[in-house]
Amino acid sequence: MKVGLISDTHAMDKRLPQTVLDAFDGVEMILHAGDLVTQEVLSALAEIAPVTAVHGNLDTPATRLALPYKTVVLVEGKRIGLIHGDRVPNPNRVLPPPIDYAALHTYLVSEFANEVPDCIVYGHTHQAHIASYQDILMVNPGSATRGSGGRNTVGLLVVRDGQLEAQIIPL
Repeated sequence: MKVGLISDTHAMDKRLPQTVLDAFDGVEMILHAGDLVTQEVLSALAEIAPVTAVHGNLDTPATRLALPYKTVVLVEGKRIGLIHGDRVPNPNRVLPPPIDYAALHTYLVSEFANEVPDCIVYGHTHQAHIASYQDILMVNPGSATRGSGGRNTVGLLVVRDGQLEAQIIPL
């Protein structure tokens, strides 16, 4: 299964950039890791494939009430944790560049301690990143509209034959 990963769209409306549409061509599911700001982006993404989303720290109160803080999605037998990632302890130490990925990943894994996933998809930093941490695939698709250093990105996660493979797609 091919899963589109997106985060930090920050008020993108129903007019998704063509680059997002191109990157998500053929995906069967989309995971949004928060900071939609408005729910209109969910409607636009739902025209491509079914969407699961969590809220981020900059989402409107209505969006925060409509979406969970975190969730776990089962994709072909693999558990995918989805979270924005803004509640990291000591953010002034962990998040400024260079990001302390060991601390960030430790926090993300702790958020799913009762339901350890095979993969965690998160956002918040606007910096695309793929790593393995404690045998968990960690994926931040970056930001589709406000990427770190002006580099807008989304991600793809392929789940096939019990294996997970992620990639970052520059827009």
